[in-house]
Amino acid sequence: MASARSASVSFYVGAGSQYERDELAGVSHLVEHCVFKGSELHPSAADISTAIEGVGGYINAGTDRELTVYYAKVPGPDWETAVDVVVDMVCRPRFDRDELEKERSVILEELAQIEDSPYQLVGELMAEVMWRDTPLGRDIAGTPESVNGIPYEDTVSYWRSQYSPGNTLVSVAGEIDPDAVLARVTALTERWAPAQAEDRRAAPLSTAGDRVAVRIKETEQTQICIGLPTITSRHPDRHALSLMTAMLGDGMSSRLFLKVREELGLVYDIHSSLALMRDSGVMQLSMGVDPENVTQALEATLGELARLRDGVTEEELQRARRLAAGRMLMGMEDTRAVSAWNGGQMLLHEELRSVDEVNEQYQAVEADDVARLANLYLCEDELRLALVGPSGEAEQLQELLRF
Repeated sequence: MASARSASVSFYVGAGSQYERDELAGVSHLVEHCVFKGSELHPSAADISTAIEGVGGYINAGTDRELTVYYAKVPGPDWETAVDVVVDMVCRPRFDRDELEKERSVILEELAQIEDSPYQLVGELMAEVMWRDTPLGRDIAGTPESVNGIPYEDTVSYWRSQYSPGNTLVSVAGEIDPDAVLARVTALTERWAPAQAEDRRAAPLSTAGDRVAVRIKETEQTQICIGLPTITSRHPDRHALSLMTAMLGDGMSSRLFLKVREELGLVYDIHSSLALMRDSGVMQLSMGVDPENVTQALEATLGELARLRDGVTEEELQRARRLAAGRMLMGMEDTRAVSAWNGGQMLLHEELRSVDEVNEQYQAVEADDVARLANLYLCEDELRLALVGPSGEAEQLQELLRF
């Protein structure tokens, strides 16, 4: 990226909740925390943060269902500092036993924070309804019981198997010399022993059981999430589905925003999103609403789902094409976004598609494609609902899941 003033290093690992045995639920997240507590070249958490922040950069990480990523963004001339810190901490963490015990307490506070955040909690309830009794149906961070019960030895063993050369990928973006980056990473990893990583575990979508989850909490708003099973992250229809989701609830010109907020005045925010993974996928519609208006908001939202099955106009489709392409292209101005774009694709799918290739796929979507997908996936029998608020009966809410 010839004009970039920054450089970003992203270290991807095939580790996440879908790789965990039930008795180790949350171990991927626990390992992520422990990695930041010190490494061979940077013995303490303070040494790691000071090395990056000392040049004006930042460092962070995230554990997801299918991967874990560590990333640092620094001024361009300091790319080597970022590579040194990130690669060393991921490949050679100290795993001090006392520090691990401290992180258990930190993660328990993190779980408590989610419990106190209705917006986050409703998403966890939706995952439970969608993937009941599978690794994808539980909180990525685990449960208080599982976090307290993960043995130290199993934590280290999990890191050793999943954090192995054949199950990781380093992605660097900026005004850099690729040969110099490769040489530096090679030097830092030459003593890194190979291991056999565990495969991800089966996590089929739920086909039985309750389709509604309710958590009663004394909140000012009721948080609602509607979910529908869709397709996988490499399905040929994924670009058309992305545009359909955008037309439904992405931005202030989307159907849901114009109907439920602008026309009816029922919400401050309402939006749709896609979570597409290698084995399954979900479309979600999320909103916060006055408890007195839950029924009206649900009926209006489901009405827009039904109306989408009647098709879209060419003008509406063209706006969605421009929205998706524009956001994607503008995002590529940031080195962190570029390193994530490249690294995520390569780790999960072992292929790298350029933004121009993806844009061509967006432009090729036709109105008939959107109508076909709407009629295929916007099915009343597949609707799921999660709700967090001061009132709500699952049986009554299930009766509202009608188009």
